[in-house]
Amino acid sequence: MRDLQLSMSESRIAGKGRDVVGSFTMDGCRRPDGLVEILKQYRGAHSVLYVGNYDGEGTLYGTWDISGYRGQWSIRILHPQGDQDQEIVDILPPR
Repeated sequence: MRDLQLSMSESRIAGKGRDVVGSFTMDGCRRPDGLVEILKQYRGAHSVLYVGNYDGEGTLYGTWDISGYRGQWSIRILHPQGDQDQEIVDILPPR
């Protein structure tokens, strides 16, 4: 994929981009347990269903399906957008 723009909230995943097939949009959901389901829709063409997991640290992975044809996929988020100057806070157990 090229020019992939992906946004995730607590429960939604949305994006757009291009690959060797053409331009596409992505729309899906993310459950609290990390399960993700994303539909990738090519303009004027077929769609691809991505089902898998989010590891909570920047990687989505699982199995794609195009009308019964399946394979493995993964997306690693390399350049997160947003407030990158947020303070990192350690959470320690009470003493």
